Amino acid sequence: MATKPQLFLDPKRCKNNIERIAEKAKKLGLTFRPHFKTHQSIEVGRWFRDQGITGITVSSVEMAKYFAQDGWNDITIAFPFYSGMTEGLKELEKKVSLRLFMNSTSDIEHLNHSLRNPFQVYIEIDAGYGRSGVHYTDNEKIESLIGALDKGDQSQFHGFYIHDGGTYQARGVEEIKKRIQASHSALKKLKKRYPSAVTSLGDTPSASVLEEFESVDEITPGNLVFYDWMQVQIGSCKPDNVAVWVDVPVAQELSGNKAIIHGGAVHFSKDFIIQDEVKNYGQVLKPNEDHFTPADHCFLSALSQEHGTVSGYKNNLLQDDGSLRILPIHSCLTVNLFDHYRTPSGNIIKKRVLS
Repeated sequence: MATKPQLFLDPKRCKNNIERIAEKAKKLGLTFRPHFKTHQSIEVGRWFRDQGITGITVSSVEMAKYFAQDGWNDITIAFPFYSGMTEGLKELEKKVSLRLFMNSTSDIEHLNHSLRNPFQVYIEIDAGYGRSGVHYTDNEKIESLIGALDKGDQSQFHGFYIHDGGTYQARGVEEIKKRIQASHSALKKLKKRYPSAVTSLGDTPSASVLEEFESVDEITPGNLVFYDWMQVQIGSCKPDNVAVWVDVPVAQELSGNKAIIHGGAVHFSKDFIIQDEVKNYGQVLKPNEDHFTPADHCFLSALSQEHGTVSGYKNNLLQDDGSLRILPIHSCLTVNLFDHYRTPSGNIIKKRVLS
């Protein structure tokens, strides 16, 4: 019987996702530098290496150290540099070729004095999403950053990077294409002005559905290694492309077709989507099927720390071990809450925890 929430990973689905995007990048002449913050596993990272991937993206110095110990030596740290990263970078530069995000001339000067080996720098571009980076129309700031990089003994200007969070609000392929246009336009203008700069795009929806990447040299998606229920709703993938899920015990059956599960915010995070005008924190699947079929109107409707409420519950949705199978809304966050994966065959795949 199910005893606690368990995170599952299907290696076949995962490897298919990796192979599909690696082949697309190769076909289109794009560099594929996958973001490893989603899976955070040395073993899963090796599945990318099996597809010929040599450069990766991470979100912290500690994550870079973790993957460097398995021989990854071409690493982008896709988070704006701050001075607290310096000592870790000193350690990393001894064995890793680094690409960094920098948005301050004083930070560039500081790092040139601190590091002893060449490092490359992306200027992160804000094309309207507003999370971080330099707005693509701020020519004065961009020029000053490139000038500081050119003056440095170790720093080298590498290119421009955009993570377009707007595509995560899309519903359907055509809307993804529409929402990514601002990023493509910004990179096109920058490429025209700086033709030798590498242009990089980081979101999963556009990487999944586009067949043309105008003015883009590189893609760095991470979520598509696993996908999730949000990506199904966006139109990035089908349910059978989702490679991770959580099996949870049912603790109490309630009236009104509801149930309490042992599975709360510490297992799923509190990310949700609005579906049929209500919050959905996780999609329940029909049981014991090779294909992933969403259970009609059955979903995780509320979360506290360790409790979850399932609406639309029926006991014929239970797996053979008495658990419910739930697709996470955001696999990156859900995966980060567990310290290992279990495969359907019973194997354990180790991973790190981001925090």
